[in-house]
Amino acid sequence: MNVIAFLSQKGGSGKTTLSVHTAVAAEASGERVCVIDADPQESATAWAGAREAQTPIVATAQAGDLEAALRAAKGEGMSLVVVDSPPHAAPAASQIARRSELVLIPVRPSAFDLAAVPAAVEIVRAAKVRGAFILSACPFRAPEIGETRAALEAHGLPIVPHEITDRRAFARAVTSGSAVTEFESDGKAAEEIRALWAWIRDTLKR
Repeated sequence: MNVIAFLSQKGGSGKTTLSVHTAVAAEASGERVCVIDADPQESATAWAGAREAQTPIVATAQAGDLEAALRAAKGEGMSLVVVDSPPHAAPAASQIARRSELVLIPVRPSAFDLAAVPAAVEIVRAAKVRGAFILSACPFRAPEIGETRAALEAHGLPIVPHEITDRRAFARAVTSGSAVTEFESDGKAAEEIRALWAWIRDTLKR
C-alpha cells in the first residue's frame, strides 16, 4: 500500500483540492483508494458527504489516529492512501511525512506561498522521504509561474512538470461532490489532474 500526502505549512495552497481530485483519478486507473482527511477543517469529508459515489472512501483522522487509519486502510485492501494534511501543524505534518512514500507540496505562484516553502521542505527532509513541489491554482499563462519554478529550484526537490491551473471546473466539481475527471472528463482541468496522477504513479514505481 502506497501512502502519499499533500502537505503545506500555509492554508489555501490547494491541498484538499489536489487530494480529492487525485484520489478519483487514481481510482479510475485501477487503484483502491482511501483519502485520510487530517485537516481540522474537514473539507474532504464534506466533499465526500456531497458525493453520490461511495468511493473513494474518505476517513476523518487527526494525527493521533493516523496509524489506526492506515492499518484499517491496509486491512480493507487499499492500494493507495492520500492524506490531506493539516496546515500550521508541524508535529502532525512531521508524523504524516514519516508515514508517506511521497510528499507533495502544493505551491501557488505567490510570495506568501513561497515564504512557507522552507518549513515544508524541512519537514520532508527530516522525515527522509521523497518530496516534490506541485504548482497549484496557477493563473492562466502568468509570468509568475516561471518565476515560482525558478525560486523552487533552489530548494533541491523535484517539481512536477505539469502545473494545475486555477479553473472554475475545480470549484464546480467539488460543490457537486465530484472530481473534474467526472464533472468535465474531457476538459483541461481533468487533463491536468490525470497528468499529475500519471507523474505520481510513475514516481512511486521508481
